[in-house]
Amino acid sequence: MRSQARLERRHLDRRMFRLELHQLLYAYTGLCLSVILLASWWHNLRRSHREHLALRNLVKCALCAFEFRDPGNPELPRCPRCGALVNRDRISRL
Repeated sequence: MRSQARLERRHLDRRMFRLELHQLLYAYTGLCLSVILLASWWHNLRRSHREHLALRNLVKCALCAFEFRDPGNPELPRCPRCGALVNRDRISRL
């Protein structure tokens, strides 16, 4: 009877791992920080993608610095303010 109880206890001890309090706190803190880091990374990825989509059709005139949207015709667009032909250069935002 006692040997059976010992065998069951040993079997349970093999399936379970022991953590002390400080190890549990480190694991909990690491898990929370990793969740926050992943959420921040995901938010920045989505934000940069939305900014890229917003600037995709934006064109800036080199003469009068007027910014306007052009749907992407193959020919050079004309500036609505001054009428100059505008190249489709990538607009960078800081």
